[in-house]
Amino acid sequence: MRDRAATRALVLGLLALPFGIVSPFAIWSGARSLRRIGASGGELKGAGSAMAGLIGGTLGLLTLIIGTAYWFIAS
Repeated sequence: MRDRAATRALVLGLLALPFGIVSPFAIWSGARSLRRIGASGGELKGAGSAMAGLIGGTLGLLTLIIGTAYWFIAS
């Protein structure tokens, strides 16, 4: 059975790349899903989607932070 939070993390991670404001939700959902998948003992699937969402959320958050810092420095 596939963990629904893994799919949610993937979608939020993809949305976090252009819209950094959803990054914390992607990171939270991906981490939560990975914990649930690990604790299920192989019953739940979707670790790849959860990891992709976690990475996408992290990249989106880094982009948001660096972009905001650049905006403050450049203005």
